[in-house]
Amino acid sequence: MVQAFGVPAFPVDTHIHRLAWRWTLSTGKSVEHTEADLKKLFPKEEWADLHLRIIYFGREHCPAKGHDPRKCPICSVIGRKELFA
Repeated sequence: MVQAFGVPAFPVDTHIHRLAWRWTLSTGKSVEHTEADLKKLFPKEEWADLHLRIIYFGREHCPAKGHDPRKCPICSVIGRKELFA
């Protein structure tokens, strides 16, 4: 809906959910909780672009597998302490 019709939304899939947790943007145990947290943090007019930016950044610098938080430009600065244990 957001990409095709420009309806303001902040879609949260497993990738956004994982990154929001790693970057201390949410403590959500579900994608719905994470979506609510992110919507509180960012202005509505940024949701669509930010959603895509987070996905693309995650693919390049903060992947699900083989992730090294010390090499990630965000995790290395504000990443959860659990990532470095």
